[in-house]
Amino acid sequence: MPKLSIFYYYLCILMKSLVFTYYFFFSFLSVDVSKEHIANSEKELTVENLYLELIKQDVKHPEIVLRQSILETGWFACESCSLQKNNIFGFYYKKKYIEFDSWQESVAYYKRWQTRHYKGGDYYTFLKKVGFATLPQYVSRLKSINVDIN
Repeated sequence: MPKLSIFYYYLCILMKSLVFTYYFFFSFLSVDVSKEHIANSEKELTVENLYLELIKQDVKHPEIVLRQSILETGWFACESCSLQKNNIFGFYYKKKYIEFDSWQESVAYYKRWQTRHYKGGDYYTFLKKVGFATLPQYVSRLKSINVDIN
């Protein structure tokens, strides 16, 4: 084989290797980017984000419901409560907290619960009547929570 042919032969192998490496590397990179994008697409649980989600999901009395979540989770800081199960309202079934995939799913559950049970009127009275306000001072605690949502 002439020297020039050997050179082209190795050059072709090198080019194929580079193309394969480029394709292999960037195909995995694009998968990682999309996974990272999906992971970051879930919004952080903050007062502002929760309030916007309550509005988005058309929850009635969002200011009061926001305060319920703050009270149930200790301003989203409790460590051994329903928050660890993305349950920001303390819903339980058979003495166990209901587990949600995200806090937004917990809001959707609250909306369905509210739609089934709330028929209008004073929301604080409704919470007492339906049994959500189990502590005698629950409503006064909700009213005492100062939240700036503007």
